[in-house]
Amino acid sequence: MNILIVDDHPLTCQGLAALLAATQSGAQVQSAYSAEQARLAIQKLPAPDWIFLDINLPDDPQHLLFKSLCESTWIDHTVLISADPEHRLIRMALAAGVRGFIPKTADPELVLSGFAHILAGEFYVPPALAAQLHDTAGAESVTRNLSPRLQQVQELLMRGTANKVMARQLGLSDHTVKEYVSSVLTFHGVANRLELVLKLSRDPTH
Repeated sequence: MNILIVDDHPLTCQGLAALLAATQSGAQVQSAYSAEQARLAIQKLPAPDWIFLDINLPDDPQHLLFKSLCESTWIDHTVLISADPEHRLIRMALAAGVRGFIPKTADPELVLSGFAHILAGEFYVPPALAAQLHDTAGAESVTRNLSPRLQQVQELLMRGTANKVMARQLGLSDHTVKEYVSSVLTFHGVANRLELVLKLSRDPTH
């Protein structure tokens, strides 16, 4: 497994790299300290299987690296890391399709637990932070719409479409549909389909 860590703080990169290299069997970990270094690393072979990305990079104030990942399949292999768990940023990233968010302040056990969930095919946000997202979901406006694929899933959820039917209609596996449903629910800060329908029925602008 090849892992790329993108962060402008060498200490963060080195610490996370050491943790992952020591705990993930066969992991090859490299670091990029800027958006430019990250672009070069992504283009080289072997390509990374996973990207741990701090979206706030000094040489990329417009978040162009993150936007380019969103427009490619790389977003399905990206984990957001940040020292500031700003709710709007996390919801925007989940909407774009990142696989999870891990705070830089997390202890090693939480980092490894979160990555294990992601490797198992789940979208991951630390439980305490997920609860905060749920509490603030109705109070925050969203600066980025759901990705086109997640919009499709949301529309089918609103029609009451079962996961297996959704998988057939979208040409996806049952497991992938389950992941997308989880991402839509997390994005809106709801626990289940019923809460989603009730929320969007009250406020269709979300």
